[in-house]
Amino acid sequence: MENYYLQLSTLVFSVFIGVSLFIVSNHLRVPAIILLLAGGIVLGPEFLGLIHPDALKEGLRVIISLAVAVILFEGGLTLNPEGLKKAPKMIWRLLTLGVLVTWLGTATLIYFLLDFTVEMSLLAGSLIIVTGPTVIAPLLKRIRIKARLYHVLHWEGVLIDPIGVFIAILCFEWLAVEGSVLTHIWHLSLRLLIGLVLGYIGGKAITGLLRKEVIPEEQSNIFVFGAALFLFSISDFIVHESGILTVVIAGLVIGWAAPPRLKHIKQFKSELTELSIALVFMLLAANLKLESFLDMGWMGVLVVAGVLFLIRPLSILVCSRGTSLSLNEKLFLSWIAPRGVVAGSMASLFGLRLVAMGHPDSVFLETFTFSIIISTILIQGGTAGLLARALKVEQPDKTNWLIVGAHEFSRKAADFIRESQGVECVLVDTNVDAVNDACEQGYSAYRGNALSTDVIPPDVFVTIGHVLALTDNRDLNQLICENWSEVVEKKNLYRWSSQSPEVEKKIAGPGIPVWLHLPKPSQVSFQLLNKELLARRLPGGVPPKGRVLMSATENEVFFEDKIPPQERKNQWVLERVKANLSGLLNSRHILFIDAESYEEALARIMAGAQTLYPDLPFDKISPQLFEREHEFPTTLAHGVAAPHIHCTELDEAICFVGIVSRELKLKTYEGEHVRLLFVLLSPESEPELHLRLLAEIAKVASSEEKVELLLSAGNGQEFLARIKSARG
Repeated sequence: MENYYLQLSTLVFSVFIGVSLFIVSNHLRVPAIILLLAGGIVLGPEFLGLIHPDALKEGLRVIISLAVAVILFEGGLTLNPEGLKKAPKMIWRLLTLGVLVTWLGTATLIYFLLDFTVEMSLLAGSLIIVTGPTVIAPLLKRIRIKARLYHVLHWEGVLIDPIGVFIAILCFEWLAVEGSVLTHIWHLSLRLLIGLVLGYIGGKAITGLLRKEVIPEEQSNIFVFGAALFLFSISDFIVHESGILTVVIAGLVIGWAAPPRLKHIKQFKSELTELSIALVFMLLAANLKLESFLDMGWMGVLVVAGVLFLIRPLSILVCSRGTSLSLNEKLFLSWIAPRGVVAGSMASLFGLRLVAMGHPDSVFLETFTFSIIISTILIQGGTAGLLARALKVEQPDKTNWLIVGAHEFSRKAADFIRESQGVECVLVDTNVDAVNDACEQGYSAYRGNALSTDVIPPDVFVTIGHVLALTDNRDLNQLICENWSEVVEKKNLYRWSSQSPEVEKKIAGPGIPVWLHLPKPSQVSFQLLNKELLARRLPGGVPPKGRVLMSATENEVFFEDKIPPQERKNQWVLERVKANLSGLLNSRHILFIDAESYEEALARIMAGAQTLYPDLPFDKISPQLFEREHEFPTTLAHGVAAPHIHCTELDEAICFVGIVSRELKLKTYEGEHVRLLFVLLSPESEPELHLRLLAEIAKVASSEEKVELLLSAGNGQEFLARIKSARG
């Protein structure tokens, strides 16, 4: 009974303290394995005695084996096939030449400096072939290096594990199991065959079941977890130690096939991996004997130094020959090769078996392997960020934008972001016509489904730091933000939604909802194309006439008017274009004038306009109007005239009305009597709007009753009310 409680407390303390240390490491921004090693040693028999791995007996081997299976399966799931295209030559060389250099080079150091047998030297050297995803992945997340360096280290970390394990098993059999060389080679070949075949078949089967939705959505995570462990155990049952390759291949097949719910499966497996690492490292660290590290002596220190400063650089030098890697990139790769849970697990498993066999050098395997683990994590992991900055191999900040939608509204948003921040904006749409139009106008646009992060080329993908989803479907926008949350910070994910702010607060989905007051983006685009809306970039100090959609400082874009006007460098404003006659007019635009001539009436109207718009260059506009009106008079019917011109100096249309006293008999240049003048000034860039407004004026002038109704207005407000009915 006492042994039961000892086993229970060992597992419970290992899990709880291990997970807690994982959380602490995130807050401290240090590699979790450092704290796990320290925590395991302190809680182990050497100090507090709360964790006793020996109490688990054969269960320790089972736990370690299953944990390694979970870790490597998750590693296979997360490998991106595009990453292999980044540096295929370097990756394959590391998995072949690099393995040989590390293995044989380390074995040579151990043989000559520590005076072990050839068999033991080769076995010890094989244990540190693996670099391990458990330490590489967190390290790469923390330091953010260039894309191809990231892929080289990540692929090496996952794919080298089964290779290193197989070589270690071969060396262990040579040392501990009787048999000929051919027998050992046959066993290794059989493991490779079973691992590849069973892993591929198992991965395909799991993918098929997920795609056909045979597995309920809410149970897909636990099914994949159980299936991975099943494949591992079946493979190991057929051929001992073949399960590791099986789960890696199965993970690769599932990850590359991308079945439904893959993102949630990856997240679940990631959590299980962290749990496995926490448990295993606590147990392995507690199982260490500190005096055995002292027994290695100075020669042991030289061997460790040789692995760090001689073997790894030599491996990178050999493997990178003839590649496009720069000197700085080679130096960085030469320094980064931390070992993790797989190396420690295999060392402990072999150590336990050698102890049972009474082998005199069994303790050395664990001691040497954990010396490498601790040294590489502390020295290499601790200095990786500084070295990346010094060698200038850090990934530049992801400042570019992905805008989902290639319609006019998206293009205008892209224009503002690009002009105010100096960054690139990439448009993505499933509509081939919209994409083609955007490309013809000079935008970077791609046809595809933005739900997939592979929708844009890899070299563009690594630059995306912001996402703005502008489809008409608010649920689709939310789903796009959810999918991109794996690669873009959540604070940089934005989406249009038609929900009210109160509803959005309750939903609290991924992506920050913006522009809730706007109609669907396609409708906004239609109104922009038809000049019913105008999107303009204004300096920060200019009071906007419309709604502020975005405002920008030197380094950041804000949605809506989140920052005070005095802090804005630029602002993007959406204005309602006064696209009809009554919309252009207000009471101050209605002038009751006395004039002796038609020319004088025009002059008084223009003087009134200049009073209202002192910033406009009427010294240029007025002569143009008079000249045009003299050459091409615009007298309509029933005493109505419509002097008008296009002006390059204007950004929007302006209209003024002059009502001449009934007693005055003004005549135009053609001799026609005039009492009602519509003076229309419009931008040269909007000829359609100009014609539409002239058509409205002509419609008013076509009816004597309408003209008389307008002339009888006693003030500007009354005229405005009557012009609305006259237009009808």
